[in-house]
Amino acid sequence: MEGDSNRHRHVWNRGRSLLSRDRIGILASTEAVVFAEALQDFELTFRTIDTAVREYRQRILAMFSDLGFLVSYRDGRYRVGPAMNPSGDIEGVYYDARRDQRDLRGRFFTVDRDLHGVQYEVAQFEGLINRHDTKEQELQTFFEENPHFLADARISLPLAHVRLENRTGNMLIPDFVIRPIVAYQRDSNWQVLDLKKPGARLLAGNRRHVRLSHEVTQAITQLRDYGDYFRDPENTKRVSAALGHGLRFPNLAVLIGRLREGDIEELEKAQSREPDVRIVTYDEILQRQQLLARQA
Repeated sequence: MEGDSNRHRHVWNRGRSLLSRDRIGILASTEAVVFAEALQDFELTFRTIDTAVREYRQRILAMFSDLGFLVSYRDGRYRVGPAMNPSGDIEGVYYDARRDQRDLRGRFFTVDRDLHGVQYEVAQFEGLINRHDTKEQELQTFFEENPHFLADARISLPLAHVRLENRTGNMLIPDFVIRPIVAYQRDSNWQVLDLKKPGARLLAGNRRHVRLSHEVTQAITQLRDYGDYFRDPENTKRVSAALGHGLRFPNLAVLIGRLREGDIEELEKAQSREPDVRIVTYDEILQRQQLLARQA
């Protein structure tokens, strides 16, 4: 009992010294600790503790007052999105708005799906690529909100519209840079991907001389420009600042057009002549998701 009395006396003495200096001891930005004064000051101590806790809670809530998150389950999908767009001066333990350049208004992102969710998104995607008037921005938005269509979320993460400044001050902005989650130091695990329309032709020419279409060759040229940018050692610091890795030799790919069964062999021949840029079709993306729907 004597040991307990000494320990309590030590705590009370420590409490008096803290409260006499600062009224409350803040040990960390997310933790508040208050030590009680002597028992005869119970009312004062209680009010001090109550005030400190209320003020602390208000500071935490204030930090998120401009950025809340909503979680919803709809159409077989768990989706997360911001309740409102953050103001530019919010900074706290959990969030720094100055580093967040995204326009998040109205944007929700799928984080998990059940069978109905997979089927719903497959139908949504198929309807989008079957429309003749689908715009590239609509495809960009769909993939940003459903990144699992482009990459396996367990091993990689698509980063949309990464801004890369060249030595003349101009910006290169690929549609997606797909960043690996594991072994990100290996350049071969990265991919730079540009989106083109599903209605674009893949092949041109006659039966005797089939070649890649003008739309595809233009896209390949654009991807090669990105490749040149990454390979230039003068850009390594800029790339590292944007991606967290001094990426120099990523894989290059373009998502374009629809895959007709009769064109597969000719497309493979044409692709073999352009090995540095992979040509991916929207049907390949669709078929992979349809397979998941059957397996779910």
